[in-house]
Amino acid sequence: MYKLIETLRNHLPKNAIDLVYDQIVKNNIQLTITPTRKSKAGDYRPAVSEKPARISINGSLNPYGFLLVFLHELAHHITWTKYKRSVAPHGKEWKKELKKLHAELASDEIFPDDILNYLKDENRRIYASTHADIKMARTLKKYDKDLNGISIESIPENTIFKTAEGRRFKKLKKRRKNYFCLSLDNQRLYVFSPLLEVYPLN
Repeated sequence: MYKLIETLRNHLPKNAIDLVYDQIVKNNIQLTITPTRKSKAGDYRPAVSEKPARISINGSLNPYGFLLVFLHELAHHITWTKYKRSVAPHGKEWKKELKKLHAELASDEIFPDDILNYLKDENRRIYASTHADIKMARTLKKYDKDLNGISIESIPENTIFKTAEGRRFKKLKKRRKNYFCLSLDNQRLYVFSPLLEVYPLN
């Protein structure tokens, strides 16, 4: 119990700790904190045999992002418990459960105004991935710590930049909400999120 609370204290807004702890205990969920994964911020695995249901979340997320990813995965657990494989993973049943969780925690004691107003918008679209919700991702990014780079959307077209891994690219045209970029290492085209953190070289 104490170890779990300490873990939550290191990753959540202060006033959400008890609420999340209660959900973990109530649903018999094993919470795992992982290193940063580029492809996803969190993951859910249903209970198997003697193993409890598992939620894993990137440990590098800021407290608000961590909480929202937890709710995303908790909605998967609640949906699975009710419907098993009879509904789509990100179908209307899951969206309904996630909206309900958002409504329960939409408090100014937990979230800053910009995130809170977004959660309270009943007409907003519910995305299957936190990375895909660019508006929310852009808002959450403001609360990240130790940002050394800048977002790719904020640099001019034709700027040469490198990624955190050291790969070099040239920013090209925008494609819907993402950006075409030319790799200077292999001359291939890549598509990047507008919020990718990059380091301009010119």
